[in-house]
Amino acid sequence: MISVNLSQGTSLPGWTTVLCLLVGATAACLWFRFPLTRSTRALSSVKPTSDSTRSARPGVSLRQVNPDKNEANTDIDIIAIHGLDTKSPDTWVWVDTNDPNNTVNWLADRRMLPSRVGAARIFTCDWPADLRQQSSVPTTLHESAQSLRDSIQHLKANTTRPILFIASCLGGIILIKALEIDNQHTKDNADSPSLTRATRGVVFLATPFRGTAFKNMPGLLLKALAALQDQTVTALIDYTLGATPDLDELTKGFITLTKNHDYQVVVFWEARNTVLLRKFHLAWMVSTWILLAWLLVNKYSATLSDFKTQRLDRPHVMMNKFAHNNCTNECKKDCTESDDFGHVSRKIEVMLKTIREGSPLEQADGWIRERHYTQEKLKIERLSGDTLSMDRCYINLAIIGKPRENPEKGSEKDAAPHKSPFSLTARLKVETPERNIQVKLSSLFDPRKDSNGQTTNPRRILIHGRAGVGKTTLCKKMVNEFIRHSGEFRKWNELFDRILWVPLRRLKGWSSPPYNLEGLFCYEYFDQHLKCSILAKELFRTVDSNGQKTLFILDGLDEISQLLDDNNPNFSFLKHLLNQPSVIITSRPHVSLPRGVRSPDLELETVGFYPAQVVEYLRTTFDPKTVEDIQSYLEAHPLIQDLVRIPIQLDALCYTWDSFSDKTVPQTMTAIYKAIEENLWKKDIVRLEKRKQSQVRVARPAEISNSAKDEVYLLEVLAFTGMYSDIIDFEPRHRDAISEQYNSAGTNLLLDETLGHLSFLRTSDPSSKDCDRNYHFIHLTFQEYFAARYFIRQWKAKQQPNYLQLSGGNRNYIEPATFLQEHKYHPRYDIFWRFVAGLLDADGEALGFFQTIEEEPRDLLGPTHQRLVMHCLSEVERKESNFTGLRARLENQLEQWLLFECDFIGSSMLAREMECPEQVLVNTLKQASEDARSIFLDSLSRRTAVPSSVINVASPWLNDCASKGLCIAVLVLLRYQHNGLPETILQGIAARLKDQEPDVRRAAIQALKRRADLPEEMLQGIAARLEDPERDVRSAAIEALQRRADLPEEILQGIAAGLKDPERDVRWAAIEALQRRADLPEEILQSIAAGLKDPERDVRSAAIKALQGRADLTEEILQGIAAGLKDPEINVRLAAIEALQGRADLTEEILQGIAARLEDPKRDVRSAVIEALQGRADLPEEILQSIATGLKDPEWDVRWAAIQALQRRADLPEEILQSIAAGLKDPERDRMRRATIQALQRRANLPEEMLQGIAARLEDPEMPVRWAAIKALQGRADLTEEMLQGIAAGLKDQNERMRRATIQALQRRANLPEEMLQGIAARLEDQEGLVRSAAIEALLNQAELSLNVLSPYVKSFCKALLQKSFEKHLYWHASDRGFIGVNLTHISLSGSQHEGKEAVKLLLQNGATTVAMEIDSRHYT
Repeated sequence: MISVNLSQGTSLPGWTTVLCLLVGATAACLWFRFPLTRSTRALSSVKPTSDSTRSARPGVSLRQVNPDKNEANTDIDIIAIHGLDTKSPDTWVWVDTNDPNNTVNWLADRRMLPSRVGAARIFTCDWPADLRQQSSVPTTLHESAQSLRDSIQHLKANTTRPILFIASCLGGIILIKALEIDNQHTKDNADSPSLTRATRGVVFLATPFRGTAFKNMPGLLLKALAALQDQTVTALIDYTLGATPDLDELTKGFITLTKNHDYQVVVFWEARNTVLLRKFHLAWMVSTWILLAWLLVNKYSATLSDFKTQRLDRPHVMMNKFAHNNCTNECKKDCTESDDFGHVSRKIEVMLKTIREGSPLEQADGWIRERHYTQEKLKIERLSGDTLSMDRCYINLAIIGKPRENPEKGSEKDAAPHKSPFSLTARLKVETPERNIQVKLSSLFDPRKDSNGQTTNPRRILIHGRAGVGKTTLCKKMVNEFIRHSGEFRKWNELFDRILWVPLRRLKGWSSPPYNLEGLFCYEYFDQHLKCSILAKELFRTVDSNGQKTLFILDGLDEISQLLDDNNPNFSFLKHLLNQPSVIITSRPHVSLPRGVRSPDLELETVGFYPAQVVEYLRTTFDPKTVEDIQSYLEAHPLIQDLVRIPIQLDALCYTWDSFSDKTVPQTMTAIYKAIEENLWKKDIVRLEKRKQSQVRVARPAEISNSAKDEVYLLEVLAFTGMYSDIIDFEPRHRDAISEQYNSAGTNLLLDETLGHLSFLRTSDPSSKDCDRNYHFIHLTFQEYFAARYFIRQWKAKQQPNYLQLSGGNRNYIEPATFLQEHKYHPRYDIFWRFVAGLLDADGEALGFFQTIEEEPRDLLGPTHQRLVMHCLSEVERKESNFTGLRARLENQLEQWLLFECDFIGSSMLAREMECPEQVLVNTLKQASEDARSIFLDSLSRRTAVPSSVINVASPWLNDCASKGLCIAVLVLLRYQHNGLPETILQGIAARLKDQEPDVRRAAIQALKRRADLPEEMLQGIAARLEDPERDVRSAAIEALQRRADLPEEILQGIAAGLKDPERDVRWAAIEALQRRADLPEEILQSIAAGLKDPERDVRSAAIKALQGRADLTEEILQGIAAGLKDPEINVRLAAIEALQGRADLTEEILQGIAARLEDPKRDVRSAVIEALQGRADLPEEILQSIATGLKDPEWDVRWAAIQALQRRADLPEEILQSIAAGLKDPERDRMRRATIQALQRRANLPEEMLQGIAARLEDPEMPVRWAAIKALQGRADLTEEMLQGIAAGLKDQNERMRRATIQALQRRANLPEEMLQGIAARLEDQEGLVRSAAIEALLNQAELSLNVLSPYVKSFCKALLQKSFEKHLYWHASDRGFIGVNLTHISLSGSQHEGKEAVKLLLQNGATTVAMEIDSRHYT
């Protein structure tokens, strides 16, 4: 055989001429020798397969060849792609030339590659690789690559499984093209499955990166061969003929891709020649001497300088076939099978090892996930020491600052009950928030409307929470659910690649630069990893390039508040950290984000357990009988029922409950805390090795207390000193200051060592050294409890205790009684004084404490003093003692205040408080007038629970409804009492369903509607009201029935009939009733849909509204709603727009139909269209442009609609902004001027010209425009003196809304001139109550009030103060240095320089006289 190796640079002269002469003879011979239907042979000695017609094969397919599909626990996929003019599995099969039945598929044979790859799956990929095709359109490289990419279906099921490709010959070119296509797709669709990301390595077997020896074959020969069988040559042949610009570009792109994704790549090249004519079965017709041999893919073409290379001593056709893995004596002398297979398999083994270790980023993520977020780090430990399951870690969140939902109709009397702002639950932040502000943890990142009505995707979230409500538990739960890929949190895994939980307190111990993200990662996560710097650098690179995909949890902003200062050298880094695009920041409420940090998209607060969660927690802890006992106990003690909604308090109650079995269950909050304390000391003295467990089991309470007396005193000192200094997180420096005072008492405890063994404390960082830790009490109430113990210790000893001020190190010595007088009204001490009263009562010493409370100085106003007395009385058990007489007088005094409040403000905030003694409520109700009873009952209905004794007094009045108002008040009271109403009372309510007064019938329906245990007779009685002659009654009946799951078909039909009611309110009630039912029968749904074509417009409108928001609408019904967009009636068009708003399944046609209504002649419709379109992210550009064009429309209402649409968009160009601002001078329409102001007011950086334009509208003849101008200027820091005077002029406006808006605009401005303050003070005598209320609020926002301002209006000022003191924590402290306390702040009262203290005293006396006269004139005796 003559062999010419073209790779050596030699050639046979004139070979092309010889071959061309052979073409004609070849064609003729082929014509006669082979029928046209003859199938082509394999490219080598491969065993024939049943698939003989390769051109008829389908598209790309994957076939798993190892292991068996039933075998699990695989980790990597190996996918082998064959080359041109072959197929799988034949291309991978070695066939013995002497025995065709002896074959080896090295990919599938268990002795070959499967024995080397461990838990990897091996696939062969078969793609249409025929050299000659039946189709007249040749397959292109792009088509083949796209098919390959689309075929890898397992990516859709598991996007994280890595892939190693084995690509033979041209299969490698198709692979890198597929990766190029996928890489571009991934850039455009970041969240879609990615072949680029899944790929980890590629083994190339003789891949022609720069062409093959086919370039030495005349194209005419190939075409002639194809034409003889009515075929075409594949377009892929072009990539074998030599290097092309496209192929070079593709190769360069792949090299870049490998660097960006850290692919493992190795290339093998052939070292033996191939006879090309044998590729086309022409050897039979020529002599041996003319057979030419070349390296089909030479080394230059098969290798790239960027990748590792390896020679195989094989011809091209054998580069993908191996006979065995170990040569034997039977092998030929020059057999290289063992060596060549060893080269390939060893490279694959090494690559798999590296892939299994992961890329640096994968290693970083894996280390954090498995070695940093350990089970120990994420566990939630109960007080008992047991681990709490994450399923029982309930995290409840509420939006801060979002306004309450306004019902469509009805007054406040229709609202659900809400507790007093002074209640224990309000102070502890454990009230159940309204539904519209509740946020489920798993839905944190769901789209939601912001305060401007714009739909946003929150990514920056700030969560506030007090100590003990579960901020750390929140962080642990988020991390745990994310790394477990929990079902509810699946969206988090789609949004983010990783969660980085950073306890910010650890930054205080970070002393090793660099102070950047890379340094932080090294310090926080990889400190113990050998590749610390490599992993930190890779994680930093990833976060820096695509920060959206990394969620930071920055836990405890309050713990680094001292670092949030420009003077701190690391402040710029902290700002960078807090400004991450995807971040959750947790903090206690008193700390705000520092200057330079972007505002959060969503601001939340943690709230306590919901009542149902408390029950569920109990059920997973106790047996059913114990759960029932605890529930009964909690229902009888509402204060404790509220208290256990704090997670740690519920855990403490559960831990303590069994100790109540042989003694009386505690009746007060203080008693509960004493019991918890005793049980926790039993555990702690064992941990402190002061007693053995066996001794503790038989020890008496006094013995337990004595064993821990030093530790008890330590906690008392720590708690009281922290409370006096307003410190709840005790840093090492705080403990240094405290230790001196503590050790002076003669104790020998080591502070830091002891604190870590006490159950009452928690540390923010258990991993740090004892001396470096911060400690806080498990809940603020435990700090208040131990602080109260310290105070009582001093009270009993009648000593001047040492009050250490931690912030300045000052020590004060104050008599306990003096301390009480100075701090008794301070809201921060409210729970503290409760504990003091309870602890003193337990020792029989409550009398002296209450006597001191009653002494001067007293609150000149009164309500705050009465609340203090109420709260302290709630902790004193009702029993005969030396306190009984004073208690009776205090309660009698409280009764008079309740009656006075009803008369003075027409309500009773004092009665709403759960601490108000039950006997006081009963006595007040009995002695009140009929009108006062109605007011009082209405106030009681706001409580979550009303004592049965009160219900027993009020319910008989149902039978004697001489007073309509009193009857309704009783029904409203009973409306929210869900448990235990006697049958007689239920019958009394039901009897009022037939009352002559419609309002009474309506109130009776509402009193019954929330009850789950209604008998059939009462249910039918409510249903009968569906035909009541009064629309309000019919509406109430529908509302009462809509929530019930047990409604018969007949009643459902009755509700549906309400859609055709002539009264709008009834139709609305029917709509709401049907909207909320997810289980409507198909018949009723179709009945509602039929109303879409009803001749009555109101029926059509009602039908649309009833269908609004339903996910089960058919296409036909959706089109029926869309048809309403063209309805001649405005209400129907409005209903259709509202029903379609926000639906994700709208077609382009329907969207265009909505947009078409921008030209509706009715402005309300245009406004509704704007509302429907402005929140949509998919709004086409042409619709936005058409809206902007409307700014210059000659019709004012079109311009108005355009402004409404654009005002909330932040990205408006200057030209459009100027067009909007032109509306400030619209001479005809006040609505245009007002809309323009509202559109501009949300923009922070308004040009001076526009600001002046808004200020000019303060003198607009139309009140709504003036009002809008004031609201737009309110709160702006860039107002001139002239603008401020223009605002102040509104204090004398004839319209009360304007006067109120003016006061509100001025009240938050610091250092108001005295003239303006006098103008505000003058409004204390305004005829309108809302204006007077705004005026007193504005004055109470000042740091100081002068007599020059107050003296002319002292009576009105005092009266307004008295009224406001029922609504908020407000007191007038009658001391020489008189001040008014408003929540946590003090307002100083000052005279002029010449008047001094005497003038202040005069004001105090006048104020006291005025309030006393007001009370006396209305007092009930």
